[in-house]
Amino acid sequence: MYEDANRAIWSAYRRSEQRRANRGHYPALIQAIDQLLFELEELNLSGVDRVPSSLRDRSSRVLAYVPVQDPEEIRIRFRVVPMMDTLFRAQELVFRAKDPSRPAEADEEERSA
Repeated sequence: MYEDANRAIWSAYRRSEQRRANRGHYPALIQAIDQLLFELEELNLSGVDRVPSSLRDRSSRVLAYVPVQDPEEIRIRFRVVPMMDTLFRAQELVFRAKDPSRPAEADEEERSA
């Protein structure tokens, strides 16, 4: 009986800690994705077609924190524009995790059509 109560208390504590971490985690993750997108846009405007390995490595580390069901959905790309598309998708997934009531991309496209 005491063990069940203790387990329930610790479980609630871990859930609370996870929620607190997520609130601070998502803004930092969004900012990191924005920074990568900015750098890729600069490369794109300069006519660079391939993502430098250092930027791919940083992108990989950032994308590891994106909540996603299928990791293939946000895999690292070698070309600048596809990598930007991947990061935009990752950003959408983070926004959705932060606010589950956020409309899906398809819903947004239908409204703008």
